[in-house]
Amino acid sequence: MKQLHLCLGAVVGMVLASCGKPPVAAEPATPAPEMKKGHPVVHVPPVETRPFEDGYTAGYDYGKKHATPHGKLATEEEANQAARENAAGQPDRWERGFAEGYADGVRNVVTGQK
Repeated sequence: MKQLHLCLGAVVGMVLASCGKPPVAAEPATPAPEMKKGHPVVHVPPVETRPFEDGYTAGYDYGKKHATPHGKLATEEEANQAARENAAGQPDRWERGFAEGYADGVRNVVTGQK
C-alpha cells in the first residue's frame, strides 16, 4: 500500500508539474525575408561612383585632345589600352570610366559633335 501511495504521489507530481507554463515555441532558424510587392528586399551598401566619374572626365578630355576631325573612331581595345596607360594607381572603376570617356571624346571630335 505504501508503494501505491508513492507511485500515486509521483504520478500526481508529474501531472501538476506539466500544468505550469506552456512550452516556449522555438524561434525559426532564419527570419522571414522582408518583402515588398511580392519580392524580397535586399539591403546593400551604396557604391562609390566617384572613381568612375573622375575617370570618365579624364578620358573624355584626353580623347578630345588626341582625336582628329573626320579621323578614325577608337576601337574598344584602343580605348582600353589608353585607359591602362593613364590609370597609374587608380581603382578599376576609374580605368573603366576612362575607357568609356575616351571613346566618347574621340567620337565627338571625329563626328564633329560638340
